[in-house]
Amino acid sequence: MRNIIAMNNNLKRRVMARIYFEYTKNVLFEYPDYFMFVLFVSISFMMVSISDVISNMPKDDLSSFFNFFKVAVIHTNWIMQALIVGFLVRTVAIGFKFANKKVVSRWLLIKPIKLGY
Repeated sequence: MRNIIAMNNNLKRRVMARIYFEYTKNVLFEYPDYFMFVLFVSISFMMVSISDVISNMPKDDLSSFFNFFKVAVIHTNWIMQALIVGFLVRTVAIGFKFANKKVVSRWLLIKPIKLGY
């Protein structure tokens, strides 16, 4: 009798693991922007010391600020460079998607709400 219960529990665990896997896969494919943003933020916090970057950041003018970030991106490892490029490409693509939507409203804050994004 215990064998049957153990086999039942094992089968239930395997079936539920497959269901959870399929659900996770479907969510990731349905909302890739959220997944990529979470991936970018989590890897950024693991690989980059944000407090050191903020303390070393120039506060004089805008040109030195952009030069600092250009040098920081060039001298980081290739994984962070690829994530930054991917993040910027997705940001531009989402910006174009929002800009090309036909939403009739004078209020700027209503547009993202009506798009359902």
